[in-house]
Amino acid sequence: MTQISRLQFRYLLVWIILGTGIVALPFSIAQFTVRDGWLVPLFFFLGIAFVTAVGVLFIRTFPNQSLMNGLETAFGPWIGRAAEIWMLILFLILAGTLLRELSVFVETTSLPRTPLYLISAVITVPIAFAAFQGLEVIGRLTEFLTPVALLIAVVLSVLSFQNVDFSQLRPILANGWTPVLRASLLPATTFPFEYILTLQFAKSLSDVRAFGKDMFLVGAFLSITGIGIEIIVICTLGSSVAYLNLPIVEVIRGIRIGDFVQRLDTIYIMGVMATMVIKISTNLYVMSSGVQDVFRLPSTKHIAWPAGAAVWSANIVLFPNSSALQEFIVFISPAYFGFSLVMVPLLAVLIHRVRILKNS
Repeated sequence: MTQISRLQFRYLLVWIILGTGIVALPFSIAQFTVRDGWLVPLFFFLGIAFVTAVGVLFIRTFPNQSLMNGLETAFGPWIGRAAEIWMLILFLILAGTLLRELSVFVETTSLPRTPLYLISAVITVPIAFAAFQGLEVIGRLTEFLTPVALLIAVVLSVLSFQNVDFSQLRPILANGWTPVLRASLLPATTFPFEYILTLQFAKSLSDVRAFGKDMFLVGAFLSITGIGIEIIVICTLGSSVAYLNLPIVEVIRGIRIGDFVQRLDTIYIMGVMATMVIKISTNLYVMSSGVQDVFRLPSTKHIAWPAGAAVWSANIVLFPNSSALQEFIVFISPAYFGFSLVMVPLLAVLIHRVRILKNS
């Protein structure tokens, strides 16, 4: 069985959130609150803590089983199969959403005159190839990219302080907690809930006992990172952040070192594209692994390329424009992901434990 190291798993957890979160979250937070946006990562951490508890409970209830295996064990062959199909549909929609986000990002920053379906088609090729190679290859890719990405992030963060004005943070909570809570809905639900996908390859972890600890530590790291990013964005852009689709790009674009070093946003754009590919590849692998479990196929290699084609089709059909994409992410995904990725696994755990108690 293919296994990934504990370090590789931690890196995957980082990019499952940051892969798209570093682009989507500053924009979505700014739609509800600007000055107090730095408080939102605190609620993100609460979501991570909740999801960590759900994941640990599922693993302890269904040891040595994937997410799909656990659902079938809990619900039986018929209802379990229906729950698995429901999850596969979710995996397809989620991967299509992520591919559309990456395509829109590439269109906005680099190729404004290229059709989105063509951009997404080109992007699908390396993503499907990574999923075809397997989880171990994706894990090795994260081992190479993550240290480089973190080093660049630290350097850009330090350089961005030349334009920071901390007075932009005051007064704190002038409008109360309501705007902060509204802005926290997406970061505290949709993004942490995506961690449940890792249950599908829990059997591939070298040390599954550290699953909860790793997820909690990475969540704490991302929360601290999120606070720092929000403070820099708010203190650099001020109230204008509410009108920008890519606030972090604007922050980095304003960095100047003498007369020759500028337009460092190009480095950021390339880094975001690489990390988003890691996230989508991981999701496509999870989808392929789910299909393998449901239909009892020998390997994910038989599924990766057809699954990639299905995701490419889904990103075009489901999201004909950017407005439809934003509406799904902001208004639909919290409830949809909450039911599918949290309530269904919890129901499976409850049913299986009650069955064990009755039989004991």
